[in-house]
Amino acid sequence: MPPKRAASSSGTSARKKTKTPTDEPPRSTRWSAISASANADADYKTIWKNPDKWYSFMTICSPIREDGDDDEEEDDDDEDEDEEDDNDNNDDNDDTEEGSRDGPKCGKKNCVCFKSVRENPDHPWIVSRAGFRKYYTQNIHLSLRDPENFDMYTYNDHAGYGGLEIVQNLFLDYVEAAERGWREQWAVCEGLALWLLKPAGGIMLTIDDGECVKATIRLVGRMFLDMLAQLDNQGLVGDATDVKSLGTVMAMYLKIAPSMREMGALEGARGNKKKFKVDYFDDAILSYANRRGVTLQGPRDIDELTANLDGEVELPKKGAKDPWRWTAELKKYEEHYGRPTGPKSQKKTSIGGDALDITTWTSAQRKEASFDHKDPLGKREIDAIKKGMVMQLG
Repeated sequence: MPPKRAASSSGTSARKKTKTPTDEPPRSTRWSAISASANADADYKTIWKNPDKWYSFMTICSPIREDGDDDEEEDDDDEDEDEEDDNDNNDDNDDTEEGSRDGPKCGKKNCVCFKSVRENPDHPWIVSRAGFRKYYTQNIHLSLRDPENFDMYTYNDHAGYGGLEIVQNLFLDYVEAAERGWREQWAVCEGLALWLLKPAGGIMLTIDDGECVKATIRLVGRMFLDMLAQLDNQGLVGDATDVKSLGTVMAMYLKIAPSMREMGALEGARGNKKKFKVDYFDDAILSYANRRGVTLQGPRDIDELTANLDGEVELPKKGAKDPWRWTAELKKYEEHYGRPTGPKSQKKTSIGGDALDITTWTSAQRKEASFDHKDPLGKREIDAIKKGMVMQLG
C-alpha cells in the first residue's frame, strides 16, 4: 500500500523522502534535474528492498466498471449506514475479520482488495503488490502532467500527451527492468494493464496524432507478448505457475485490445487468423492460453471476449530472439516519436521522460501559462521536490 501523503499549502501533497541504502538504484537519465516525476519513480523503486513482500500476490476487486456495480455500491452504502454503530463498537475485531488486508477498501460490496491470494485462492482478480504499486504511481505522474491541476493553460492536448508520455515511460521501465528479472517486468505489465483499463489511462487517446496512438497501442501488445514469450521460455505459462496473476493479466489484455479497436486505436480488419497481426494481439494471447492451458479469469465477459477470437496464431519457438519484434519495433518507434512535446521539448531526443511534468518547467514558463501569471509552485514546493519528496496534486 502506498504511504499516506501530507498536505501542503498549494493544493499539492508531499511526503518525507524514504531513506535508501548505498546501493540505491541509479537515477534514470530521462528525468530532469528538478522533477517530481523522478521522485515518484524513486519512491516506487523502494519496493526493491523488500522483494518477498512486493512480488507476492494479492486480490483486488474488479478494476472495470461493469453492469451491476452501481447497485452493489448503493447496497453497500445502505449497509454502511445501518452498521455504522456496530462498526464503531467492533474496531477491535477488524484484524480478525479483515485477515491480512494491508491496504484500503475500494468501496465495493464485500471488498477483497489488498488481501493475500492465499485467503481467496478462487478470486478471479489477482495482481502482485508491485504491479498495483506501479499502477498507483501512474496516477501521480498524470497529476503532474495536467495543467488544470496547476491553474494553468498550455495547449488543449497537454494532458493527453502527458498520458502518452506515461505509457512511453512504462515501455522504458520494462526495458530497464530486464536486469532485475521477470518479476519486475511482470509488475510493469500488470501496472500498464490496470492503467489502460481505467478512464485516466485513456486520456492519451484524445491527442491529435492518431497514428502515434495506434503505434503506441501496438507496442503495448508486443511488449506483453514479449513478456509471455519470456515466461514461456522458463515454463511459467500455465496454471501450475509461480505467476499467480497470469490468468487475470492475460484476460486484462484480452479486454484492452477490442476496446482499442472499437475506439479506432487499432485496426479492425482481420486477415489469416493463424498469422500474427499486431492489431489483433489478443488472438496471440489467447493462443498462449489455449496451448499452455491457462485459465483466463477476471472480466465478466471473458467468454464473449474469447468467442470473438480463434486462438490459433502460430507461437514462436522457445528461445527465439525477439519473437514478437518488440525490441525492433520499439527502436523504430523511438526513432519516429522521440520528438518535441512541450516548451522544454527542444532538448528532447527520446520517448518518455518528464517534458510535460509541470514541476520540471522554469518558474517563468509556469507564470506565462498560469491564469493569474503567478508561479503555482512556491519555494516550499520546489524545495520539497529538490529534497526528493513525492508530490501529487489533489
